[in-house]
Amino acid sequence: MRGAFGQIIRNIIGGDGAERIPPTTSNRRRNEANRQIRHRRRRQDIHDDVPEPQMEEDVREPQMEDDVPEPQMEEDVPKSQLEEDVSEPQMEHADDAGFPGGPMLRHVLTQYEHHVARRLWEGEDRGPLKVITHGLKLKKFSEVPVPHPVERWIRESGLLPLSSAYLTMVDAGLVSAFIERWHRETSSFHLPFGEMTITLDDVATLLHISPNGKFFDAPVNMSTNNAARAAHEYLGATWEESLAEINFNKCAQYRLQWLRDLYSRLIQTNQFECAARAYLLHLVGSTIFADKTAGSTNTSLGSVSGAIERLDALLLDDVLFTPYDDDRANHPFDDISMFSGYLRCGGVSVPYLPERCLRQFGRIQCIPPDVPPRPASIDWVWQTTMQSSVSVFRRLYHVASFPGEVTEDYYPWYMYVSHPLIIPRSTAHAGTSSEHPSHHPSSAAHVGTSSATHAGPSSSDRDRRTAELVRRGINLVESFSEIYEILSELCLMYDV
Repeated sequence: MRGAFGQIIRNIIGGDGAERIPPTTSNRRRNEANRQIRHRRRRQDIHDDVPEPQMEEDVREPQMEDDVPEPQMEEDVPKSQLEEDVSEPQMEHADDAGFPGGPMLRHVLTQYEHHVARRLWEGEDRGPLKVITHGLKLKKFSEVPVPHPVERWIRESGLLPLSSAYLTMVDAGLVSAFIERWHRETSSFHLPFGEMTITLDDVATLLHISPNGKFFDAPVNMSTNNAARAAHEYLGATWEESLAEINFNKCAQYRLQWLRDLYSRLIQTNQFECAARAYLLHLVGSTIFADKTAGSTNTSLGSVSGAIERLDALLLDDVLFTPYDDDRANHPFDDISMFSGYLRCGGVSVPYLPERCLRQFGRIQCIPPDVPPRPASIDWVWQTTMQSSVSVFRRLYHVASFPGEVTEDYYPWYMYVSHPLIIPRSTAHAGTSSEHPSHHPSSAAHVGTSSATHAGPSSSDRDRRTAELVRRGINLVESFSEIYEILSELCLMYDV
């Protein structure tokens, strides 16, 4: 499994396949960065220990339509002023009412009140989650022979790599744990050490589909009549079977099984162009546009809780922010990944803000500007401000001297605007309910000890902590050294 999230997942489900971290200077610096997180996790009450970040009132943001400056305007703004604007949080939001275990400043996660993370922190049972996967169907369909003319059309579409981008088994608990940390306002996962997202570089490298080009325009409110006509004219179905399919579904949709059957018949009758369209519709319907009405996998809360706790305990050592550096000869980095603004597919638009996840671009993470408003014309911004947006990104955000580097004020700011933990420490480790709720996100944000541990940690807590330290220690020493052998024996004792 590749990618920054692949490294996180390997550490969550078990460290058996994790790469050993050599004791280099950069890794020692990285360990120093982790020390801040570990120190906050040991505090009993961090509320008085972490001062409110000092910020100026006049804070500017990079602009897009108004967000991304035109190239000729870049030289008009001094570099030092731009950097100062990006790194200073905005105190006009300081009077916002916060949430226990959640953001104290609500201008970033404006919908946190309705987010599942809040309900989980308060001990609410949100019920089982359904994870959609069509992997087995796609695998079976991929075994069907594809004639050369059909393959040529599929290759020209640029979507052929999706035919191998499927999973036949899904860890629903792990998927659930990540979903609980996803926020639409920022289009990012809020983790204990900051934000991460799915970048355009991830899409290009993992799915092998191009992030360039125009946005997809889907028909709005397609009627059942139009859906039947499209199946007849573009997919080669008879008018009768098109109507029958639409009437069966009672909506403007086609079943995957119906598309597979239609594809097989079109191949037999040499209708290759229509067959290619049916294949592509089935392909995107099984992968990037999977339908939520079928092919679901249920997951129990028990399988989720373990993944949640592992995510809550993550440190920088568990993350490889730039996983493709050694493979750039095969997958070159595309500058378009540094675009900042909004992306659109049909009638759905989402913010894409790499400045919130700078470590994934090998840069120093600073306090990002607020999420920009959606421009009137997302397409115009995408097509006309691409170069200036990338130029601003390169100029504002400096390359990191070691992986995971952040500015000094980033972590205090992050604890004020986010919820680095999902489950209260007292619930996760002491088995208590929310009898001792946190009144400040900082006290829960970076895994401080729970109030129940005033009487001393239990043996199970000590064993868990010892196992964690052993696993981290073995990743910092040279293989087959004496220290490595000692730690290996400890691993066996604690089943690390």
